[in-house]
Amino acid sequence: MRPDALTLVEIADLLDAAYHADRNRSTQGPIPETRAALADYLGCHPETRAGVWSIWHPQLLAAGEDPGAAEDWLDAEFIEPCHEERWDEGGS
Repeated sequence: MRPDALTLVEIADLLDAAYHADRNRSTQGPIPETRAALADYLGCHPETRAGVWSIWHPQLLAAGEDPGAAEDWLDAEFIEPCHEERWDEGGS
C-alpha cells in the first residue's frame, strides 16, 4: 500500500479504524503493514497530517468523541518519526 496514492479522506478513515482498534481490542483496524506505512508517511509529511486532521477532527466531534485524545494518540502513539532516506528514494 502506498499512502501517497490515497486521498485524505481514505487516510482519515484508516486512522479512525486504527484509533478505534487501539482503544477497543475487539475492533479490527488496518493490517500492521498498512499501519506502519501510514505512520511513516505521516511522520514525513506534516502537510498531509494537517489535511487529514482537518477531515478527521469534525468526524470525531460529530461522533461525540474527544478529538484531543485522538490527536494525542495520533501524534504520540501512531505517527513515527520521519525516515528521510525512505521518502527520498521515491516514496515522496
